[in-house]
Amino acid sequence: MTRKRILIVALIAAGLAGAALYAGVFRRAEKLEGSGTIEARNIRVGSKVGGRIVEVRVREGDRVEAGQVLVTFDDQELLAALEQGRANLEKMKRGFRPEEIAEARAAAAQAKADYEQRSNGYRREEIAAAQADVERTRADAVRAERNFKRADDLANKEIFSRQQRDDAEAAWKMAVAAAHNAEEKLAQLQRGYRPEEIASAEARYQQTAATLLKMERGNRREDIDYARAQHLDAQARYRERQVLAPSAATVEVLDVRPGDLIAPNTPIATLLERDQIYVRIYIPETKIGHVRVGQRAEVRVDSFPKEVFPAEVEQINQRAEFLPRNVETKEERVHQVFGVKLRIHDPSGRIRAGMAADVKLKP
Repeated sequence: MTRKRILIVALIAAGLAGAALYAGVFRRAEKLEGSGTIEARNIRVGSKVGGRIVEVRVREGDRVEAGQVLVTFDDQELLAALEQGRANLEKMKRGFRPEEIAEARAAAAQAKADYEQRSNGYRREEIAAAQADVERTRADAVRAERNFKRADDLANKEIFSRQQRDDAEAAWKMAVAAAHNAEEKLAQLQRGYRPEEIASAEARYQQTAATLLKMERGNRREDIDYARAQHLDAQARYRERQVLAPSAATVEVLDVRPGDLIAPNTPIATLLERDQIYVRIYIPETKIGHVRVGQRAEVRVDSFPKEVFPAEVEQINQRAEFLPRNVETKEERVHQVFGVKLRIHDPSGRIRAGMAADVKLKP
């Protein structure tokens, strides 16, 4: 009986050992490893407005934090535009000053009086005065003609000099011209203003009346909104006087100097985000089912062979591809694989882009 129990226990132990050995072999067969090159997500930064560089506050290789100023531009024009937009917005919100409204009211009254004057024509007093001028100048012309004839007769008798005769003739001609001018003026007054003059006066009156009404009512809401939008645009452009780091990163490329003139929307620096270090490996199609997003992994690099850096799967490509030729693996290159992107956690910042890395995925 004792031997039978011993035999049963031995069989059970052998079964467990076989199962453990099988599971270990299976796990080794399903071990997921890969190699790749460390990459870092880069950001190209610049200014939307550009301009002349005044100050460069960092150098290539410097570590920067989010919001840190990298480069500053000359901001005099941007500041002037900002102040102009602010003043215009305040003016639009406050409306017109009382003295401006009073000036507009006086201009409208003057334009109305001019229009009414042209519409009603000249006054009777003005026409009567013009008629009197005509009669007076005609009488002057008659008298000057008689004086000239008398002087001409006396000059022929050699009683008057030739000079006296010429003076009398000139006075007669001037009197005739004055009479003609007075007649033309009378005719103009009797005809009244031309239609185009009346239309012009009416247009001026309507314009000044509309201006007065606009000032009394104040600026329209949409005009104020437009001024506010212009002010916001000036604020946004003023913020572009500085190039800021959008996140914690390392300055990779920065080849500008104070005094350089930079065009708008031109990248001036390349940053590598410190928390966006990752490696891409390739898993055969037959094993991709054992990989999932969020899966933990261990990463080793040649520069720190004794260090293990934690990582996790961030992305799995949705389409298979043939293994890239620049990645070494034990599998044949003709096999289809899926790209797997893993983010590496390295708060110390020792891992750098371009390092070779070996990755081991955890179950």
